[in-house]
Amino acid sequence: MARFPVKPQFCSFFALFALAAAGCNSDALEAMEGMPPSVVEIARVESRLFSERVHVVGQLAAAESVVIRPEVAGIVESIEFQEGQRVSGGDVLFVLRSEEQRAALREAEALRVLAADVFARTEKLSKVRVSAASELTQARAGVAAAEAVVDLARVNLKRTRVLAPFDGALGARSVSPGDWVDVGADLVQIDAVDRLQLQFSLPENAIALAEPGLEVTARVAAYSDEGFTGVVYFISPALDQDSRRLALKAWVPNEEGRLRPGMFSRVELEVERTEQAVVIPEAAIANDATGSYVWKVNPESVAERAAVELGTRRDGQVVIVSGLTTGDTIVTSGTHKVYEGGSVQSPDAVPAVSGTP
Repeated sequence: MARFPVKPQFCSFFALFALAAAGCNSDALEAMEGMPPSVVEIARVESRLFSERVHVVGQLAAAESVVIRPEVAGIVESIEFQEGQRVSGGDVLFVLRSEEQRAALREAEALRVLAADVFARTEKLSKVRVSAASELTQARAGVAAAEAVVDLARVNLKRTRVLAPFDGALGARSVSPGDWVDVGADLVQIDAVDRLQLQFSLPENAIALAEPGLEVTARVAAYSDEGFTGVVYFISPALDQDSRRLALKAWVPNEEGRLRPGMFSRVELEVERTEQAVVIPEAAIANDATGSYVWKVNPESVAERAAVELGTRRDGQVVIVSGLTTGDTIVTSGTHKVYEGGSVQSPDAVPAVSGTP
């Protein structure tokens, strides 16, 4: 039988192939013991805070928002604010001409004096039985009616001064001094912006997360690297029939006025929080037919397989439910180079190779 010479460079390949074919054979493992350590990334396992979050889209709205309108018709006499100004509840915003209302009040007060005089004289006559009891009753009713007319005249006069209903920021005014305005005409919008409503909704399969007091984080495009914390205060009692989503609202403080009503927001909800979670990089996880495992490194720098149960994953990190404890050392990168009982070495421990001068 003819024999063909085997080139020396193929010897190592055949040796490795034989080892692979041997699988977990003890002879193969003994042969591997003479191999140099695998250079891999290793790290010590630490526990830390880990929270699971859900992300949805929301929108900011003013805590209160109304368009201010007059209750009486008239000519705008003066405007007592600057557009964009912040005002307090009760501040005067518009003054309408009030000569007619003042005249009506004076007339009503005069009629009240007359009614009171009639009542006084009728009461005296009734005591001497000159005046009938019905006349006294009519005089008393006349006084009450006159007082009501005075009250109404005062209300109409008061309505010529348009006040801010609450603390807030004013928008652009719709009228100028000298304009005639009808009852219900738009004057200016006011928004309460010291705190804002964060309006968002959850899909039907996530409504179990909704509860009053739940903390949320809002992120807007203007401050993409910053989160604004809010607290849920409203949960709709029913899902929207069209979208099948549950509406929620959260208060977001805004004392500095950096946020504006109408801004779109990315909303993060913390749905699970673990104070001392064992978290490792996903790259450290290996899988086979038996499940997930990691390579633990013992004090002698020898790799040992450790089966693990995985929890939540996020941003390249995974929570280990069981199989590892704080202080364990594991291979975090280069797991494909590792085998059971094999030696491993960190790149920091590998001596530098000098080049030929």
